[in-house]
Amino acid sequence: MSKTRSLLALLVGCAGAFGLSATAALAADMNLPVKAPPAPPPAPSNWVAFIESNYEFGQVNPQGQAVYKEGDYNVVAGAILSLYKNQSGFINSWTVGGLGILDFASNSTLGPTDSFWANSNTTQGGSGLYYILSANTSVGFAQNWTLTESFYHLAGTNASGNITNPGNLIGAVQPANCTWLHFAPGAQFGCLDLPAWYWNELKLSFSDGPITHWPISFNPYVTWYAELYPSGLTGELGTTTSAACFSCNSETSDFIVGMTPTISLQQFWGIPVTLTAPTWFTVGPKSFWEGNSGSGPGSGCVINAPNCSTSNFGVFTTGLTATWALTSIPAQYGHWHIKAGFQWYDIINQALQADNEVTYGSSFGLQQNIVTGFLGVGVGF
Repeated sequence: MSKTRSLLALLVGCAGAFGLSATAALAADMNLPVKAPPAPPPAPSNWVAFIESNYEFGQVNPQGQAVYKEGDYNVVAGAILSLYKNQSGFINSWTVGGLGILDFASNSTLGPTDSFWANSNTTQGGSGLYYILSANTSVGFAQNWTLTESFYHLAGTNASGNITNPGNLIGAVQPANCTWLHFAPGAQFGCLDLPAWYWNELKLSFSDGPITHWPISFNPYVTWYAELYPSGLTGELGTTTSAACFSCNSETSDFIVGMTPTISLQQFWGIPVTLTAPTWFTVGPKSFWEGNSGSGPGSGCVINAPNCSTSNFGVFTTGLTATWALTSIPAQYGHWHIKAGFQWYDIINQALQADNEVTYGSSFGLQQNIVTGFLGVGVGF
């Protein structure tokens, strides 16, 4: 009986082999295509890029300097190139990148008539404009730490104006369509009155999510902010100015200490929404906020001398941002998202409060609390 089973197995094996070989031969004879193995997936790109457009209901920079009281919109674009990756060593990554921001006001009148940004002619001098260019490099180390060096250049202008005497604007004859008014008596500034500013930021950040595995990560960081060159033209702004705040010292520095609490709603409700709560404060030498004098926008502390502060703190701010990933759009068209949120600023330093009164106008008064909102849409590749 065992011999019979052995022979049966042998016959079945031979029949199977014959059948397979016959099928292959038949396919060849009939010129039928034989399915090739799938191609390997493409190697991941070392490039990451994005572009985003935002509308802001008022604008305050990270140092607490109020810029636009009315709405403005901007376009932000950037790219990062990964040069090195190694998760097993002490140095885990090295990237280089760049960033560009084009920001301009949507209204011809950028605030009340007594603000620094208001234009005396709403038909011709109507577009406040500035741009920021940044180059940066980042090194990831010890698995969860990142050190980022960023250089920034900011310049601004009135997009449709011209000036007759750029070397000495104060007291010069200005074209009727090209004058920004300042609430300080006798202080007038020409359309091209925003100087170039240069600064550097060295940021050390920590990613706690991979360690705690909590639903929420806090992502603390500290940034050393340093002005690089004195800015402003004598007679045009009346004083040197800083990109941090118009009353701030040039060629000096402060620190930004903060965190970015982050939580994903995908893990709870399957909604592709990420919530972040950007929170930080600025701290530095007392002279950082009281370094300028004159009749330009860097004179907030001088114009309101009783309100000058000796505090080491500039601003505390926190807010909430919701970012919705548009997963219904196919990935080959990019990774799209929309976002919305608000930011609350507690202007601690009284010199900075006085400076904001210069930019927003005397009707704004000395305000300690400012709230802004924003909407945006963007795509990453």
